[in-house]
Amino acid sequence: MFMNLKRAKLISWGMAICFLFIHILMFNIFLQCNVSPMVRFNVFSICFYIFTLFVVYKEWLVFYAVSVYLEVVAHMTLAVILTGWNSGFQITLLGLCILALYAEYTGRSLKRRYIRMMPFCLLGMLLYLGTYVYLHSYPAPFSLPEKVEFSLSLMWGTIVFVIDLFILQILVLVANSSEEKLAYQLSHDKLTGLPNRYFLADKLESIKNEKENYWLAISDIDNFKKINDTNGHNCGDYVLKTIGELAAKKDILCCRWGGEEFIFIGKTSESKVTPYDFLDGFRKEIEKFTFEYQGKKFPVTMTFGLSTFSSDQNTDDIIRDADEKLYIGKQSGKNIVVVTKDIFGQGTQSYQDSLTRVKNKSAYEKMLESLNLDIQNHTTQFGIVIVKLQDIDTISKEFGSEKRNEYIIGACKLICAVFVNSQVFRTKEDEFVVVLTNRDYYDRTGLFSDLQDKYRESAENTNASPWQKYKAQCGMSVYNSTDSDVSDVFKRAEL
Repeated sequence: MFMNLKRAKLISWGMAICFLFIHILMFNIFLQCNVSPMVRFNVFSICFYIFTLFVVYKEWLVFYAVSVYLEVVAHMTLAVILTGWNSGFQITLLGLCILALYAEYTGRSLKRRYIRMMPFCLLGMLLYLGTYVYLHSYPAPFSLPEKVEFSLSLMWGTIVFVIDLFILQILVLVANSSEEKLAYQLSHDKLTGLPNRYFLADKLESIKNEKENYWLAISDIDNFKKINDTNGHNCGDYVLKTIGELAAKKDILCCRWGGEEFIFIGKTSESKVTPYDFLDGFRKEIEKFTFEYQGKKFPVTMTFGLSTFSSDQNTDDIIRDADEKLYIGKQSGKNIVVVTKDIFGQGTQSYQDSLTRVKNKSAYEKMLESLNLDIQNHTTQFGIVIVKLQDIDTISKEFGSEKRNEYIIGACKLICAVFVNSQVFRTKEDEFVVVLTNRDYYDRTGLFSDLQDKYRESAENTNASPWQKYKAQCGMSVYNSTDSDVSDVFKRAEL
């Protein structure tokens, strides 16, 4: 966060000291010009700003903001009434609005008590207009020398400009910092720090404009569910984070695809070694790495599916090809880099949904086999979330199949954005199933509520097109010891 308490205090101290010196100067000017009411007021102001140094030290920032604003407004209003419009004091009544709103922003960003400053800004505008009307009917009782009026007008114009420029520059830095932070959060995985699937989607889109050869590999941590079930999900997070740190040190782009899956992508011409050698080297590095959590050491291995492609190829086909090779590796002993589908003399089937890129029904059936085996061995802990999309037929009928597909993809993205640590499956045309594992299992209540809120907000978005108003019914259930197989859990989650 750009703004923090320490920085806010330093800025507040700096302004208090500047205002203190300004009032010392004003005291001398009014004393020389025999404007006795303003001499007395500036004595008060000098004492006030010395006191504000203590106020900032005690972190009474709300009191500081309001009292400083009222002091400046009172001083400038009285100075204009007593010395006339040509003295230029009224300029600060308008220029102070930016400073007041900045004070409100500081309170909001620090999540501390704050006061809405808009009414104070309106007060400053009313006093600006009011003093003009007042002086139009009642001349000022004191007159300043023409040179003094000229100098004061220049001085107040410069001071207001410098303060407003300073505050606006801060707000520009704040906006830029916030945008960079938001962009990073949207494009990077929180746990591992690696780029996520949305970053990868943009990367693959940009590749289409290049005439180069690339390679892409999907990798999966072997027996990751067993690691979680045996050592706990905090240990699973440790493994994911450690692998992410090791991958981030490589010259090849690595993204977290979801759950325990990672995707590597590189340009063939820029690779110092062949894609296979790089992946096999990383596989061996993981295999030899000492994973230790809470004093317990355990082995970790990974399986890779490698696909090479040119920039003009369809990205869905590329990912599907690498995914199919990954599943061959998982079915053929694991801890291997698979570069061809027939290395063991066998074919394969696709485990990725061609439209949404999440796992398909075949992959879900494989997952069911694994979960049912774990249930029999009493070594599992998982949950099921079912998402049933609505209005698909209506979208298709009124807007065509292209918008229908866009509707399904958008609805799927909401699911993947919430459950980043679990596998998402498209089991029917209008149905998705999430198998809750890892951190998502423990955070399931909050995540499920977030998912429902996202669909609700989407459906109620009046600015969105009909095919962007995603509607869905969601159900959730978790495995307990009385369940004989996954179907029991599924029935409780079923809508």
